[in-house]
Amino acid sequence: MDEGLAASEPGPSVAKRARFMGPHASSSSGADPEMEIQALVSMASGLYPLARAEALSGLAAVLKKVNAGGGVVECCYACTEKLLRDEDEGIRLAAVRLVGLCVEKFATREELGGDGDQMDWVFLQLSSMARDMCTEVRIEAFNALAKMQRVSEGVLLQSLSKKIIKTDTGSASSIKGKKLPPKLSFPCAAGIFAHGVEDEFYQVRTIACKTLGALAKLSNQYAQKALDLLMDMMNDDTEAVRLQTLQALFDMATYGCLSMQEKHMHMFLGILMDANVVVRNAARKILGSVNLPKLQMFKSALDGLIAGLKKNPEDQDIYGVLFSIGKNHGSFSANIAKHLAKEYCCCTDSFCFRGSFKFGIY
Repeated sequence: MDEGLAASEPGPSVAKRARFMGPHASSSSGADPEMEIQALVSMASGLYPLARAEALSGLAAVLKKVNAGGGVVECCYACTEKLLRDEDEGIRLAAVRLVGLCVEKFATREELGGDGDQMDWVFLQLSSMARDMCTEVRIEAFNALAKMQRVSEGVLLQSLSKKIIKTDTGSASSIKGKKLPPKLSFPCAAGIFAHGVEDEFYQVRTIACKTLGALAKLSNQYAQKALDLLMDMMNDDTEAVRLQTLQALFDMATYGCLSMQEKHMHMFLGILMDANVVVRNAARKILGSVNLPKLQMFKSALDGLIAGLKKNPEDQDIYGVLFSIGKNHGSFSANIAKHLAKEYCCCTDSFCFRGSFKFGIY
């Protein structure tokens, strides 16, 4: 990449050039993506906010068209690093969106056996942006974090705790020998999800819940701690947040990383009685796919579903959920069936004895 291009300062006409080359930069036939990116990176370092914003849009358009290999993704990502702290909110928002595209490309590269250490660096930078003063930037930062496919467990756990966790600073504090700057150490990730689910804007809380569920597949220990935060969000005043929380839990169950705990059952079963039918359906959908490790939890789930059927007889899908739960917990179902068979036999014997005595057989 020619460093001289990045150092040049654009003139007054650069805004018009950027607007021309921005979102439609990738549509020119036969254009070399690397040359386009060189020109756009040069514009992104310019003086005028409009030029920088349009240049980032152009980089995003080019990045969507190229493969994950080569140095194009690294070049785009390096450009965004300088603009994540831009004074203009629109520039920061565009930069975070471009980082999200870079994350997708990095993830594709990891599937092909590439080096994924870069993801810790990206996670920490996005964590810092999740505290931005602009609501849209926070939303976009959480949205980009949801695309992560590999992150060190220590960094993930730190994102759940406001208290700084002491951990080994080996691979997570450097990328290929490059040390993290002081503002991008573990503390910048401290409690970003704890803050996110408490955000004053429900849109931020919603995307924070979505990201909590999306990252659960990366670490079982993280998934267990994330479950505590998600269960607290069941009481959120906004319906959209509750629905997204249930969707996140269902995603965790699909990944096989949702282990329901006994302390959560009372709150979860309460949702089966929610006034909103969509919420009730989502809760039952989770019960039909989650693993219940204890017999008492299994019984509580059955009792909750039957109580819900009595209260809302129109919810006919409850029968299918009961069947799924029984099928997924064969040993528990057999235990209850055996117990019911004994009760039935006792009742039958008692009835026969009373009948025989009445008719003088005894």
